[in-house]
Order: sequence, then structure tokens, then C-alpha cells
Amino acid sequence: MSFLKNVFNVLTDKRDIKEPEIYKHFNEKSVTISRLTELAESNDPNIDLKKVENHLKLFTIGQTGEKNVLFELQHSMLPLVILHDVYLEYGDYAAQLDFIVITHKFIMVLEVKKMFGNIHITDKGEFQRVITKNNRIINKEGMYSPINQVERHMGILEKLLKDDGAIKNCPVTYAVTFANSKTILDIAKNAPANIQSKVIRHDQIKTFIQNELEKKSPVFMTDQLVYGIADTILKYSKEKQFNKEDYLLQTSLATQKEISNAASVPAVNQNDKDSILKKSLTEYRLNRSRELNIKPYYIYTNKMLDELLEKKPMTIEHLLEIEGFSQKKAEDYGKDLLAIISGQSPESRFPKKQHTKHIRNNPPNEKEIRSALTAFRTSHSKKLNVKPYYIFTNNTLEAILIKRPGTMSDLLSIEGIGPKKAGEFGQELLDIIKGN
Repeated sequence: MSFLKNVFNVLTDKRDIKEPEIYKHFNEKSVTISRLTELAESNDPNIDLKKVENHLKLFTIGQTGEKNVLFELQHSMLPLVILHDVYLEYGDYAAQLDFIVITHKFIMVLEVKKMFGNIHITDKGEFQRVITKNNRIINKEGMYSPINQVERHMGILEKLLKDDGAIKNCPVTYAVTFANSKTILDIAKNAPANIQSKVIRHDQIKTFIQNELEKKSPVFMTDQLVYGIADTILKYSKEKQFNKEDYLLQTSLATQKEISNAASVPAVNQNDKDSILKKSLTEYRLNRSRELNIKPYYIYTNKMLDELLEKKPMTIEHLLEIEGFSQKKAEDYGKDLLAIISGQSPESRFPKKQHTKHIRNNPPNEKEIRSALTAFRTSHSKKLNVKPYYIFTNNTLEAILIKRPGTMSDLLSIEGIGPKKAGEFGQELLDIIKGN
């Protein structure tokens, strides 16, 4: 009976969406850009003008890229429901999604990148921006993987929709599109499969979505379900609040109360402000490295420190765009760094102590450590879409079991664990060895 009912529903339920429909419209005057423009044009001596101008430039470029993508979506002549610029807060999670595209067969998160230069993606899936002049490379720099960013956004959206009951089996997928028409995408032949199939130019969007629609799907939703999903997303969507305090000079923010009571306080110039911030970030790095018994540059390098001073990220998302800041580093140090940059005291300069009930009385045995390390290697390799031995080889695994490193220095003495791997997941390995 249920089979016949399903067949009946498929034959009778409406699927009248035949062309693109904008469900959450493109805002030509975004709140963020408008407020940043106001700050840039103000004569307020307490405003960090350099930071304002930098962020205004980034947001304006980003909006131009999103406008290009919207044009491609609107003129695709495909059955799509489109939501632009969705900011979601769900539980402890927050995500800014450039586009959400809903079809009868799947939901897609589109991450838009617009930047100057070409993009090279290595065999390992590393993203590099390449600047050329007269057919010669004049600059090449690494960039944070937009794949990691969009996968995180997709995961938050999927969890929200499933928890709400809006979807059950509907696939949620993603793509990263580069919106500069002059950008050349150079993807290595041996790059991870998810990157080769999910990174496109914005003029390839129609073909890409069309190919996805031709694939088999576990669902073929009615219009009612499609609109229901869109309404659920809008229900959780919020206008991201613009915080002017993020753009106040550090000294101005720290002494706001004193200034209101004082006759006059001379403004601190930009160089002095940057020097104070650099000192705070350097002290934080040193203190954390001593607590964790690692070298300061494992927290963040001098190059990363310089980028923190230049870009002054105001969110975790902005922090992750700085080369070298992995998801793990952002989780470990992100809140503290953002607090320092905004002129506040970090919530905790010291790691939280574990409750006694979480501490094992006896250290784990070799079998338990081997099992945990193997499981970590498997899950981490799947996450990065690489072979397990790229995380660490069996020889490295055996060396870890023999030496049982207790500190980051001990871990670095093991063949196969270099500074990069130690920075990415070294602390997790040490926690496994300790049984935490």
C-alpha cells in the first residue's frame, strides 16, 4: 500500500518550478558595506581607518563576485530556488553562506571567491594564488582552502535542516566558484577528487548544476517540499549585526570610560596602536607556547603574526583566511586572538583544567593507543580525501607506540612528523597517547 501511495504522490504532486526563482534577494546595499562606508567617511579619530578600508575593499570585491554568480544562476534556465547571503546561527555554530541553491533533487551551497590572479591547486589539494606579469610568475602565495570553509558551512546547514525535520534523505552538496573572469584555474591531475569535481569558474555554473541534476538522487521533491526547505532556512537566517567596536582603535576601546570622564586624551596614532597590538599578540603566543611546551612558532609564525596585524580579522571565518590558520588552530586560539585584536582581554589565556572525572587513573595500553591512532588516521584521511599513509605511515605509527611522546618536542623527534603535521594535528596525537 505504501508503495502505491508513493507512486501516486510522485505522479500527482506538483513540480512546476521550471526556471530560477530568487527566494532571498541580492542586496545591492549590504548593511556591512554601508556601515563601513560611513566609518571610512567619518572623521572619528577613534576609528581604525586602515582596518575599515581593508575590510571595505574585501567586502566590496566579494559582493561584485557574488553579483556575477547571481547573473549566471538567474540566466541558467534551470529549476532552482536561490537564496543569497544567508547568515545562520544554530546552537554553537555560525555560518555566512554566499548562495544556497535548492532543487528537486538536492541542496547546494555555493561559496564565491573573487580575487586577483590565477589559482593553482597542487596534488595535495593546497590552494595557491599566482600573480603573473608578461607571462612570468612574480608572486605565488598559499591561501586558506575554500573547500574546508564550504564543507563546514554545508555541515552546519545540513545539521540544521535535519534537526528541524525539513529534510531526511535529501543530499546536501557544495561547490566553490571563482568569480573573476580573468582567473585561470590550474588544478593538478592528481589533486583530491572532491576538489577536481567541486571547484569551478563562475561561467561554468549552469553546466555544473545541470550535470548534477542529471545524476540519480534518493529524492525527487515536490515544489511544496522545496519551498518548505527555503522557508526553514529563512526562519533561521539572521541579519548579521555590525559591531562598530570591532573598528575602534585598541587604546580608544580600552580607555573608553576614562575618556568620557577626562577633559581630553590625545589620540594614539596608527603606528603606536599596531605596536601595542603586536606586543599583545607576541606575549600571548609566548605564554601559550610555554603552557603547551612547544615552540612559539607552532602557535603562529611571524608571517602569520604580520598578517594578523595587517588584516585584523574580526571573525573566525576571517581568521581562517590567513594562511597557516587551520580549523584546529582557530578552535584552540581563535577566540583569544579575536579578543586581543578587538582590544579586549582574551577569555582564557590558559587552557581549561579538566575535571577529575575525565582523567584516567591508568594510562592507555599499547592496544588502545594503536586502535585510537589508527582510527584518527582513517577519519583524518577521509576528511582531507587523501590516503591514510599521507597522515602518517605504519613506520611512524610504530615509532609513536615505542617512544610514547609526551610533548610536542618529543613528537617532532619521530621520523615522519614534521613541523607542518605537528602544527595541524600534533596536539590531538599527544592527547590520544595520554588517553585524554
